[in-house]
Formats: sequence, C-alpha cells, structure tokens
Amino acid sequence: MYINGRNAVLEAIRSGESIEKIYLQYGLPPEGTEDLRREARGARIPVTQLDRRKFRDLERRARLGTRSQGVIARIDPVDYVDIQHLIAATWEKGEIPIIAVLDRITDPHNLGAIIRSAECAGLHGVVIPRKGGGGVTDVVVKTSAGAVHSLPMARVERLVDLLRDLKGSGLRVVACAESGSVEYDRTDLSGPIALLLGSEGEGIAPELLAECDQVISIPMAGSIGSLNVSVAAGVIFFEALRQRRELERSGRTESGHR
Repeated sequence: MYINGRNAVLEAIRSGESIEKIYLQYGLPPEGTEDLRREARGARIPVTQLDRRKFRDLERRARLGTRSQGVIARIDPVDYVDIQHLIAATWEKGEIPIIAVLDRITDPHNLGAIIRSAECAGLHGVVIPRKGGGGVTDVVVKTSAGAVHSLPMARVERLVDLLRDLKGSGLRVVACAESGSVEYDRTDLSGPIALLLGSEGEGIAPELLAECDQVISIPMAGSIGSLNVSVAAGVIFFEALRQRRELERSGRTESGHR
C-alpha cells in the first residue's frame, strides 16, 4: 500500500503510521524535503531517492489517485499486535502459545508462504523484525492467501531482546537449522514454544542461536542438502500441530477413564 504527497506522508510519520520506506524523486528542492527527511530520521524510516524514470514506474505500480509531488511512502497493510499482550491473551484463553519468529527472511514469496502455513497449522502469531527482514507487501498478502489479515503479526526492534522476553514468559525457543543436533520429530513441540527460522542465504544470526533452548533439523534423504525455508517452516509447524492434537486426544482419553 502507498500514500503520496509531502503533507500526507509527513502526517503519517507524525501519527506513528507503520511506514516501510519513503521514496523521493531525485531533484526535489532541499527546502521542500528537509522537514520530511528530519522526521523520517527521527522515526528510523529509510528514505530512498529514485531517478525520474524509476519514480514514474513506482507511480504506475502504486496506482495513485492524486499527484505524488515527488513523494511516495510504502505503508504496511497490517495492524501489528504487541507480542507480549498476545502471549498473555493466549494463556488467559487456556491455550498453549506457539508462535513463529522469522530472522532475515526478505523474499516476499517465502514470507507469505510461511504466514499461510502458520495460520493453517494453528499458530498464534508470527514475529518479524523492523529491520533486516521483509515487511508485509502486496506480494506477501497475495502469497499468504490473505492469512496476514487473520493471523496476528508482531514487529519488533531487536529479535534477541524478544527471545529473552519470550523465555521469561514461559516459552521455549527452538530454532530450525541445518546445524541442529536433534531431528524435528524427536523433540517436544507440544508445549509453549517460539519456533525460530532464518533465511536460506544467511541462516539464523549467531546471537539469536545463542539464546535458543534447542536447535532442531529436518533430515534430508536426497542429494540437495536443504529445503526452501517456507517448506521447512510448514514441516515444523504441522509436526507441532500433530503433537498438540495427540496430546489433546490423550488428555481426553485419560479423563474418560476416570
């Protein structure tokens, strides 16, 4: 989604709108953009200059209804939640929290597919970083089949702080990586858990792996050594769902014998 025009973008920054990036057409007079750049720096919003041809291409893609004035901002189509409030609400409903935490996953098709799998597998939410990861774009929305609008999404400044907070809230942090020493179906995924996944190229940052309670892996039988991250996410998510359903069934069976 996009908004355009100097005043509209300024107002969006000042009101705390979730802005992914601001695009300026190259050659705009500095006196007309100084305040916008200053506000963007204060809000830690990246600003990019585009030449006239690229800026016109962006205007066409954005399908603007009014003149851009050389200023376009890409905004997030998702209302993000507070992850700690989400965890607390999950506990209060008598449910066992399970969320996905995504590190440096920038490809929108992978991100959308992961969100779709998370929603289908009954996860309570997905967390992405404000920086170093992909935001929710129109491609993500389409690839997720609209799951971004039904599955709670959270966005945080520092994933390492988040993992520490999650452990303090009673969740186990489990990473899925090729270096994992335990196979995914030989570990308990039925309890309160945060599943950490990283990009195919960069993997999971070392400082995040250091915070994990366990690192699991998916065994490979073919000649290719790893899965696409969105496929790996689906495997892990649905294994967790399988284990949780087995736990529910065993609980009902035990209560029936009493």
